[in-house]
Amino acid sequence: MKANIQVKNEKQVFIKSYAEFLLVEKAVKRINQNKNNHLQLSILGKIVEKAKVDKRKLIEAKEIIETKCKSLFEFPIDFGMLTNPEIGVIFITGFLVDTFLQEVEKKTIGSLSTGPYGILRGLGINSERTTFYINALEKGNYLLILRGYENEINPFIDLLDNLAEQN
Repeated sequence: MKANIQVKNEKQVFIKSYAEFLLVEKAVKRINQNKNNHLQLSILGKIVEKAKVDKRKLIEAKEIIETKCKSLFEFPIDFGMLTNPEIGVIFITGFLVDTFLQEVEKKTIGSLSTGPYGILRGLGINSERTTFYINALEKGNYLLILRGYENEINPFIDLLDNLAEQN
């Protein structure tokens, strides 16, 4: 008797770091041109440094980045903002908003000092790459996070790599 081997086609996660939001915008617009993909997207970025929290400027910065993010998508997307003690005030949009804003003991996961690290690790990103992306986020880079099947992500890898090289 022969054994049946089932191949699971699991979703994968791909992350790219960009120093400029303009490059994130270009990447998302190119991805959205392909109407046949079912990729889930999230954008993560720092709004202000930990020590530089002026409420009025923070509200203005939040409104600007939220408007930019929402304009990138055809359909309404979630948007959230939180303060992380290691990174500063960060925003998250897309499929990871609920994860970052999930509460544990009256604090959001993303606002815990190791919250963003744990979330990325939970997505299957190895420890070294997760540390690299968290450091990039701390420096002010934006993270574009894609989740989908390999055949959906692969066509965009070269595009995303080329845009990242423009940093």
